[in-house]
Amino acid sequence: MFLVYWRYFLYVIDHKLNVLIECWKEGLYIEGIVHDMSKFSPKEFAPYARKFYSNQKNENIELAWRYAWLHHQNHNKHHWEYWIVNKDTKEALPMPKKYMIEMVCDWRSFSRKWGRKVKDSNLVERMVNSNNIILHPDTREELERFIKKK
Repeated sequence: MFLVYWRYFLYVIDHKLNVLIECWKEGLYIEGIVHDMSKFSPKEFAPYARKFYSNQKNENIELAWRYAWLHHQNHNKHHWEYWIVNKDTKEALPMPKKYMIEMVCDWRSFSRKWGRKVKDSNLVERMVNSNNIILHPDTREELERFIKKK
């Protein structure tokens, strides 16, 4: 089991480094450093490690991971889900700009991880205009402006 935790730890460190690089470019030094610190918490670390790095697959592992993912979204302001007031009515609070930019840096980091070049126009297409993402209208507008200026 140690290897499962070690591999996940290395993944998180790599992800944090990639986000730090993207945040640094945007002047978000603190956000880049503290990004996803909750992934080291007991509520998230073991469930994530077991879900993605162990050979065990069962309902308990899946359920624990779902709770961990919910915890992650609700404790990290760079996730759009954090700002949702009512999912049914698609009502959300405006995201402060620094968290909105950190969210974009997080998106960019995943492409960096898998060796793909990120084009911000693709982010608008896939993420911002997605019906799956609930954003306050002001946040959506700010996000579109931010991505288009890049």
